[in-house]
Amino acid sequence: MQYLHDLALGAWFPCGSFRLTDAEIIAFAAQYDPQPFHLDHEAAARSYFGRLCASGLHTQGMAIGLMVPRIADVAVVAGYKLHEARFLVPTWPDTTYDVRARWTAISPSPANPTRGRAVLEIEVAQAGTQVAQLGVTYVVQARPAG
Repeated sequence: MQYLHDLALGAWFPCGSFRLTDAEIIAFAAQYDPQPFHLDHEAAARSYFGRLCASGLHTQGMAIGLMVPRIADVAVVAGYKLHEARFLVPTWPDTTYDVRARWTAISPSPANPTRGRAVLEIEVAQAGTQVAQLGVTYVVQARPAG
């Protein structure tokens, strides 16, 4: 088990890849982000994007879904904050996206020495081009005494 001060800052670690179909993009959007450019090819063709693309929420969910199993050995108490979500390039159907992450900061809790916060940066890329950047702050257990 990795505790707060065991986390290696700055080193990227791979989390895996994902690929979304038109049907998956449309189904997600219908339930969670029903904007025309996520739901309909014709409406998407007339939009800023020019074609169907995934919701940023969908992209974020896919990235976090791949990242969480990679930190299963970290003594996470709870999620604290989602932040710094940047969607730089649309997530297109039938395209492979790679996800990686790195710990960027840790801070012990001034009020509770048994835990602290750790910040994780997540990157989604396609063929080396950054598509999205996300931040997650977790409450992480400090190493138990003894």
